[in-house]
Amino acid sequence: MAAKGTLNAAQEANEQAKRDSIEQTRPYVYAEIVGSLAGSPSWDLRITNMGNSAARGLTLEYDAWPETLDDIASKTKEMFETPRTLPPRASIRVYWRLEANGRFEDGTTEAGLPRHGTITASYTSDDPSRPTYTDSFDVLIDVSGYMPVPEDGYTADRLPDGPIKTFYNLG
Repeated sequence: MAAKGTLNAAQEANEQAKRDSIEQTRPYVYAEIVGSLAGSPSWDLRITNMGNSAARGLTLEYDAWPETLDDIASKTKEMFETPRTLPPRASIRVYWRLEANGRFEDGTTEAGLPRHGTITASYTSDDPSRPTYTDSFDVLIDVSGYMPVPEDGYTADRLPDGPIKTFYNLG
């Protein structure tokens, strides 16, 4: 009897060690909306793998696509639908929403995705025996408080016309 109890305890300990190892080495992908590198009042989407292994077959879904897709929304949708590998400790950052204090050249005042919705990330790890992980993240721009924005800094206006200014504006 004691031997059987010891065997069962050892098997349970091995199973727990296996589960712990999977949890410690798996990818952990999250998505967040952050203040845009383009400046206020625009927004970027940052997708990060904080895990210790690559997130493979990473795809994203969004539950609030606009009826008509502008350039930003269509490129974001294409990115969401294209499976990719995101290495450990790596991230992807793309425009989510651009807002013009005045107006864009086409007369609109905003481009990109809505201020509310849910992003769902699905991915697997390096080990094919592990499950597909699925996590959801809320987009709550209007109820996220104020984000700090620098009042000054380097701008393209200070650069001379030429390839460096063009490169800066692209970045």
